Amino acid sequence: MSDGSAESAYYAQLARTRGAAGAVQLDGSGRVLLVRPGYKPVWDLPGGVIEAGESPLAACTREVREELGITPVLDRLVGVVWFPSRPRRTASNLFVFAGRLPETAQTAIEPDPGEIAEFGFFPVSALPEVEPHTERRVRSCVEGYLGGGTVYYEESTKPAWYGGSGEGPG
Repeated sequence: MSDGSAESAYYAQLARTRGAAGAVQLDGSGRVLLVRPGYKPVWDLPGGVIEAGESPLAACTREVREELGITPVLDRLVGVVWFPSRPRRTASNLFVFAGRLPETAQTAIEPDPGEIAEFGFFPVSALPEVEPHTERRVRSCVEGYLGGGTVYYEESTKPAWYGGSGEGPG
């Protein structure tokens, strides 16, 4: 009978990746909620790093609560983005969840001033300054949410696969 040391050694040598989770939150007009973190000059989806032992959905909920003081509405997973290793960073997976935020939650937003410099709701066709891969991700994930699909990216390229009908965006 094994004492588990071989199994432990096997798992110890496997590659490690980081995980993060982001939230697509739409208002009643279909505008998407974005935040501008205090540590970067561009806008992004609310969200952040998955902590040890935490699920992607739990991380997304926690991060939105920490950043904006509200509980997000997360109906379903709408996107997964894989980022390769780069200097000082291991490979990572970003899980994007989406839902429609009720007006009561929209008016209750209180950003954490230590993390978030600004927040706002923007039409997908007129996003503020975002990184190009963020713009593609926001557009594709909103379209996937509205169309019932899920998008998958590798290295922030164009969508590699859409769930649901199997059709990609436009």
